[in-house]
Amino acid sequence: MGLVLFPKGWSSKQKKSAIFWVLFFTVVFLANIWPLYLVANSATPFVLGMPFSMFWIILWIVIGFIGLLVMYRSEYGEKK
Repeated sequence: MGLVLFPKGWSSKQKKSAIFWVLFFTVVFLANIWPLYLVANSATPFVLGMPFSMFWIILWIVIGFIGLLVMYRSEYGEKK
């Protein structure tokens, strides 16, 4: 049996797309926790009236949401 990463019948393009989205959402996740959050761990510069650390979190949530919309559109969008 074993571990199956991709279903049988997936094309090379589908596999590359899946790998891209896994890496994209991994970066978005890591930007909000320890390894990458240390870059923005300060409160002194204010951006849009928020401390920079709060802006950092909101920015990555918005980036993740936009990525999710693009992924949905590419998977289930209009087929021509």
